[in-house]
Amino acid sequence: MAFFGKKKKKPAAAATSAASIITPGTAIQGEMRCEGNILINGEFEGNIYSQSEVVVGKTGRVRGEVQSQKLLVSGEFHGNFAGEVIDIMPYGKVYGDVKVNNIVIEPNAVFEGETKIVSGRIAPEGFGGATDVHISEPKKIGY
Repeated sequence: MAFFGKKKKKPAAAATSAASIITPGTAIQGEMRCEGNILINGEFEGNIYSQSEVVVGKTGRVRGEVQSQKLLVSGEFHGNFAGEVIDIMPYGKVYGDVKVNNIVIEPNAVFEGETKIVSGRIAPEGFGGATDVHISEPKKIGY
């Protein structure tokens, strides 16, 4: 009589576990606003506003402004960052200014820019509600 036993509850998917991903071979130009994590293994040019973590993977290249709680760079980042912490991993490269509570520069990482250490929470200023998305023809982004 197992058919009439207690129903097993399905675990709810955690909303914070989902991430927006830009894969290798993908180039995006524009502005991104996201509540969750962002993983960039391709190329992104523009501004990023996240209430969580932005990760520039080993194959990732970002040019623009980033505001998020955390920025972790294993690839290349050209631009300015404002957030709670930046972590530049070994062989990661950051060219630009940062305004953070904490900065971590691992051995063999590159950082060229100015650092402003501040106390207190740094909220992403540009984060707001959803906006219209405009799709344009693909363009080659050169570095």
